[in-house]
Amino acid sequence: MPDREIYIIDDEPEMCRSLSLLLATGGVPARSFGCGEIFLDMLDHLPPGILVCDVMMPGLSGIELTRALAERGRSDPVIIIAGHADIPLAVEAMRAGAMDFIEKPFAASTILSAIEAARSWSREHENHNLDSVLSRRERQVLELIMTGATSKETGRQLGISPRTVETYRNKLLEKTGARGTAQLIRLGLEAGFGHGSIAEFAVTKGDGQLVNQARG
Repeated sequence: MPDREIYIIDDEPEMCRSLSLLLATGGVPARSFGCGEIFLDMLDHLPPGILVCDVMMPGLSGIELTRALAERGRSDPVIIIAGHADIPLAVEAMRAGAMDFIEKPFAASTILSAIEAARSWSREHENHNLDSVLSRRERQVLELIMTGATSKETGRQLGISPRTVETYRNKLLEKTGARGTAQLIRLGLEAGFGHGSIAEFAVTKGDGQLVNQARG
């Protein structure tokens, strides 16, 4: 899969700029957010990434943001940075789910090494955690592809056009980094898909067409 995006969450614009520049010099592009609330508001539209997050911010702290991610079912690695760190704070961050805890000021090599470690962890776990990467519709399309269904058959089952199915297929290839349908199916099998779990997301009408199941 392609390397995850880096998300910088810090209420100090200068820190966001400095971190972005530092990461850019290491060939690591990043996006910045001024607070945890803004990041969470956009979360549903963001692909899984790696967070570099200040521990102390107005509103949500970095630790609270880490907990909020877990509550939403996201497994994005979180690297917490702190101006005045102590052991109890570091322990609290790790218990909340943070992957690393770095005290300011830090060397470029320190943050780059932490990001590379997070990327390595993501690459090892992503194939087995596609639920955190794919939307509900993308998973539906993938599971039907795994049955050998054509775009036309998949579209008929999901009530969408074959062209829309192809759009979802291309998104699947982009998100997973698969080079074709065969590799896409293999990734799905490795993740445990293809065992009837599409029923979790849909119900079958009398004509055999799948329709979205209402939730909540």
